[in-house]
Amino acid sequence: MHDKPTLRMFMRERLRGMEESTRHAASVLIAAHLKRLSATWPAGVTVALFGGLKNEPDLVTHLLPALHAQGVSTCFFQIEHQALQARQVRSMDDLHRGQMNVWEPNSHCPAIDVAALDIILVPGLAFTHDGKRLGRGGGYYDRLLGHPQCRAERIAVAFDVQLVDHITVEFHDEHIHQIITESGLIQA
Repeated sequence: MHDKPTLRMFMRERLRGMEESTRHAASVLIAAHLKRLSATWPAGVTVALFGGLKNEPDLVTHLLPALHAQGVSTCFFQIEHQALQARQVRSMDDLHRGQMNVWEPNSHCPAIDVAALDIILVPGLAFTHDGKRLGRGGGYYDRLLGHPQCRAERIAVAFDVQLVDHITVEFHDEHIHQIITESGLIQA
């Protein structure tokens, strides 16, 4: 068993070791699984995405346009006062590289209340099959998912190499409901 700092270092190293071509191919497969899943979502659903870090699945290139074509309302998060604020994104023109070089919505994008989010695609460094999540250490997603008005379905999006057998959790660590990797959907 690893403590969180040790597991974070191990997972960062594991992700850095992925070849760019492997990461790209896995991102395409992950997006294809998410597109199939999105066909089952009800009309008018609001989905929060993430992206921009080199070692994360690419949802912006491979998924965002397909969701827009389906009529899905999409949003990305912006850090405001140590919290994640969802803002509606209608096209790539609504995004810019923000803090930590991640994709963030432009300031003109309308804010979306956490209660209005139906599905949140959740990043992280590691996940277990039973829904435990190891984030990057800032606590942003734990605070968002733990918000009393957050009732969204939580779908982790990760590479197969991010699945581990054990993650030590604390009282404030939030779990996820499903995991999508290049191999498919896992019910947590």
